[in-house]
Amino acid sequence: MARKKRKIAVRNKKHTAFRIAEALVILLAIAGAVFGAVKFFSRKPFTTRSISLMPSDLMTGTGDGVLYAKGNLLEFRSFKDEDENYSISLSGTPTGIVGTGGVTAVYSEDGVQILGADFGITHEGKIVTVRGGSTHIAVLSRRADGSEKLTVYSGAGQEVYSLEFAAQRLMSFGFSEVSPNTLWTMELDSASGSPRTTVTTFDLSRMSSTGVIIVSGELIEDIFFTEQSVYLIGTESLIRYSASQNREIYRVRLHGYRVIDRSRRESSPMLLLVPRSCASLKEAGSVRLLTVAQKDVAEELSVTVTLPEDTVGCHLENGWLVVIRPASALRYSFRGVQDGVLDMSSSQTVSSFKLDDRHILLERSGEYVLLIPVK
Repeated sequence: MARKKRKIAVRNKKHTAFRIAEALVILLAIAGAVFGAVKFFSRKPFTTRSISLMPSDLMTGTGDGVLYAKGNLLEFRSFKDEDENYSISLSGTPTGIVGTGGVTAVYSEDGVQILGADFGITHEGKIVTVRGGSTHIAVLSRRADGSEKLTVYSGAGQEVYSLEFAAQRLMSFGFSEVSPNTLWTMELDSASGSPRTTVTTFDLSRMSSTGVIIVSGELIEDIFFTEQSVYLIGTESLIRYSASQNREIYRVRLHGYRVIDRSRRESSPMLLLVPRSCASLKEAGSVRLLTVAQKDVAEELSVTVTLPEDTVGCHLENGWLVVIRPASALRYSFRGVQDGVLDMSSSQTVSSFKLDDRHILLERSGEYVLLIPVK
C-alpha cells in the first residue's frame, strides 16, 4: 500500500507541474496578445502637417507641393520649403491647371499659359483639356466641325509635336509615369458595333510612334505604365502588355468592378475597385483590393475590405489602403489586414483628396492637413 501511495503522489506532482506549465503558457499568450494590441493601437502609420490653403475647385498635386487657383490667383504651397511658396496674379480666371515637378500651366478654352514661358498659347477652335508630363504639356483643341488637334509643347512653350483626329475619335491621352518623353493616345472606333480601342505611344525625343496596341470587345477606361509594363484598365479586364514589345501578357477579369485608384506595392501594381453599379463608397459598403505581379502570370491577390459606415474617403497610398473617417485614419495592408490607426478626434474631416502616392490632403473643420505615411 505504501508503494501505491508513493506512485499516486508522483502522478499528482506530474499532473500539477503540467497544469502550472499550461497556466503559464496561457498567461504568456494573454500577455502577448495584450502587448500586441497595445502596440497595434499605439502605432501611428501617418504623420500630419497643417498647410495654408484657400478652398478651391482647381487643385492638383505636383509631387513637391500643392498647386491651386482661386479667382485670378495661382498659389503654390511646397511640402518641404516655405521659401518655395508663391502667389501669381493671372490675367483671367482659369478653368483648369496642370502641375508637375517640371511644368506648370493654367488654361481656359481661349488659351494656355505655361509658367516661365515668354508667351501664351492660342489655338484654332476651343481648348478642351491640357495634360502635363515632367517635361512637356499636351493641349487638345476642338474646331467647329468637331475635328481635334493634339499639340505637344516643351516647358518653354515651343511646339514640338502634333496629331490630328476626326470628330469623337480621341478618347484620352497623357504621358507615361516612368518615361518623360513618352506620349500616349487612346482612340475608339465603334462603327462596327463592337468597341475597338487603339492605344498608340510616341517617343517625343525621336518624334515618332513607338508602339500600337489594339483591344476589341470592351471599352478601355484608363492606362498606366511601369518600367516593365503597360496596363490597360477595361470595363471587363485588367490587361498587361510588355512595355518593350507591346505584346499582351495576361488578363485579369474585373467582374463588374471599376477601378477608382491605383498605387505601387514594391514592384506590384495595386488597384482599388468598387462595384460598377454603386455611385458612392457609402452605397458600396466595401472595396476590393487587387494586386498583380509583373510576370508571365498575374498571380493576382484579391481581398475585400468592409468600410466603416462613416467613411469620408478611400485611397491607395504607397501600396497601402487608407480609409478616412471623420475622426481617424485607418491603414490596411494589401492583404486587407488593418495595420494601424491615427486618432484625429480634435476636429472633423469633411473631405479628402489624393495629391500623389505619398500625400493625401484632408479638409478638417475649415483647415487643410497633409496626411503623410510613416515609412
